[in-house]
Amino acid sequence: MSKKIVMGGNDAIAYAVKQSFVDVISAYPITPQTSIIEKIADFISKGEIGTKFIKVESEHSAMAAAMGASIAGSRVFTATSSQGLLLMHEVLHWASGARLPIVMANANRAVAPPWSIWAEETDSLSQRDTGWIQFYASNSQEAYDFLFLAFRVAEKVKIPAMVCMDGFLVTHAKEPVEVFEDEISDFISIKEGRDVLDIENPKAYGALAFPKDYMPIKLEQNRAVFEALNVFNDVGNKFTSISKRRYLPVYTYGEEKADVAIVSMGSLAETAHIAVDNLNASSLKTKLVKINMFRPFPKNELKKALADVEHIIVLDRDISMGKGGIVKDEVAGSLGFDNVLGFVCGLGGYDVTEGDVEKVVKDVVDGKIKEDSYLWGEK
Repeated sequence: MSKKIVMGGNDAIAYAVKQSFVDVISAYPITPQTSIIEKIADFISKGEIGTKFIKVESEHSAMAAAMGASIAGSRVFTATSSQGLLLMHEVLHWASGARLPIVMANANRAVAPPWSIWAEETDSLSQRDTGWIQFYASNSQEAYDFLFLAFRVAEKVKIPAMVCMDGFLVTHAKEPVEVFEDEISDFISIKEGRDVLDIENPKAYGALAFPKDYMPIKLEQNRAVFEALNVFNDVGNKFTSISKRRYLPVYTYGEEKADVAIVSMGSLAETAHIAVDNLNASSLKTKLVKINMFRPFPKNELKKALADVEHIIVLDRDISMGKGGIVKDEVAGSLGFDNVLGFVCGLGGYDVTEGDVEKVVKDVVDGKIKEDSYLWGEK
């Protein structure tokens, strides 16, 4: 029996952690992630969960402690944001290379300088090559649900996963979230077998590997990351049978045979969702193509969703300096389509409305915009 509770994405993540039989949490506070850990600490202090909380002095140490706990066989969770995620960068490679199924929530926040606490996805997208699975939640319900899916997928393929959600726009915005009572227990209590530290059978993690061994190890790691796409579909089917909510690597909405496709992820997808309704009401056949899983990159799913679309418009709440929008670059580069235009927008929480999105779409269709640009205007 499920019930609805009004909460933000941070509360939703904490609530899901409470229900996920997590053994160990190590984390360091940082805005706008802090309330995740505060809420979990409250659960622990009240005896509502028996999770061990490790207090550390930095985000680098938080991930190092998470690794140690995971190597010992624990189910492990952590959370961070922005500069904290960047401080973890070195250890993220160690965690994925050691094939440790740690799950982390990241509150997407702009990267300094200048100092900012508002939403931007450059922080997590700059970690896309660390070997972590990446989910992007558009609302609090997805944040809650993706946490369960992340544990199951990560533990099946033995690759760590992060659930990303835009700071304040998702982490703190309150909305009704349908939460489980006991019906999720059988789903989330499954813990896949894996090699762990054993004092009777000593082994080393991260030992020196010569070239003849290093490359095969990395190719196998890469294969496992790609396998997460299939596992996500399989685990998603089981999750649907419990929740009646269906998640795929790529979600589509709007006109099936559209002339225009808006590609986005995170909170921008919620704005684009409204824009699609308005554009279709004005007889401009449009659809939303939302990326739920950015790593592994869902190339085939996107190719199918974007086939035969005349105009593909990618909205990026991120920027790769000297290149442009990261999502646009990956969509265009992977699919080989020459009709993809990218628009960098919403940096540092800069406001993006459905009207902004609608105007860009109409300008592209009318031929007023023919190259990558910015969704920009005085606010």
